[in-house]
Amino acid sequence: MNSKALIADITAEPIDFALKEPFIISTGRKDAANNVLVKVTLEDGTTGFGEVAPSAYTTGDSRDTTIAVVKYLRPILVGRDIRSWRSVLGDSRRALRFQVGAHSGVEIAVLDAFGKFAGISLCDLFGGVKRSVETDFTLSLGTPEETGAAAAKAAGEGFRKIKVKVGMTVDVDTARVIAVRNAAPRCEISLDANQGFTPKEAVELARRLEKAGIEISLLEQPVRRDDFAGMRFVRERAGVPVAADETVITAEDAIRVVREGAADVINIKVAKSGLLGALDIASIARSANLGLMIGCMMESKIGLAASVHLACGLGCFTHCDLDSVYLLKPFDCEGGFTLDGPVFSVDDITGGTGIKYAG
Repeated sequence: MNSKALIADITAEPIDFALKEPFIISTGRKDAANNVLVKVTLEDGTTGFGEVAPSAYTTGDSRDTTIAVVKYLRPILVGRDIRSWRSVLGDSRRALRFQVGAHSGVEIAVLDAFGKFAGISLCDLFGGVKRSVETDFTLSLGTPEETGAAAAKAAGEGFRKIKVKVGMTVDVDTARVIAVRNAAPRCEISLDANQGFTPKEAVELARRLEKAGIEISLLEQPVRRDDFAGMRFVRERAGVPVAADETVITAEDAIRVVREGAADVINIKVAKSGLLGALDIASIARSANLGLMIGCMMESKIGLAASVHLACGLGCFTHCDLDSVYLLKPFDCEGGFTLDGPVFSVDDITGGTGIKYAG
């Protein structure tokens, strides 16, 4: 056994990020990202970084419960060989009934530490299909005028794909999407209701936009996450591909989406499912000929890097929504990826996610 490869410690601490401006969706408003930083340290001093963007509403995790989970898992992880990361993470995941979101930060930190120790980027660990991916830019709820102005700004900054948060009313959202199309006529438009509609409302919005001559590339989570029949109703009648987001947290959820015919696309978020869960969900979706989207919560560069590497490594995501780094005010953190407008590149990363953070 190589003692240098052993996990010496794992810690969790609060980390806060200010947003450039309030972010509003159908389930609430966010003014700051109150996240959790996870660190795994090996005996040779190698440090892996992970991050959790807790969401009590989506995954049931709060900042306090996330920190408590990491402390609870410490005895399971300390002293284990990082090279046996799948076994280590399997044991830690089995120790929890819920808290998938909290465990995601542990997974990111463990795999980052392994990649740095082994000298392999997570992109290459996951397959190395691509070295870069292009993200959309998300517009939060607001008036048609505000939404149109935000779309014009995003297009001016080089974004070619715009995701519009909807879920206000059919009338207002129709006007907002029309404003986006007028302000950014060359941009692809997708919609995300965050469970904000009834099935009939979602279909009505899609039909009104079709009548207005506006093509929508995707309608994400139009109804309640547990309303599988409602998701299928929208999918069969809206004439727009439907994506499941909040509906899918675990691989078991993905299997049910397939069985129920509830979606055309599954949105994988590492912050919801963890990296290992994400790999399982991707396999299920691809086996069932469903499309794949990769999204984010409100992670900083620390956590987002894992999703960028996953997207590049698998190379199978037709929709990429990794724009949280554009919504947060900048902070001092090296590595992870490089940015060129809406394009993330991992070309220069040689170990793990490559994140270096002094705190």
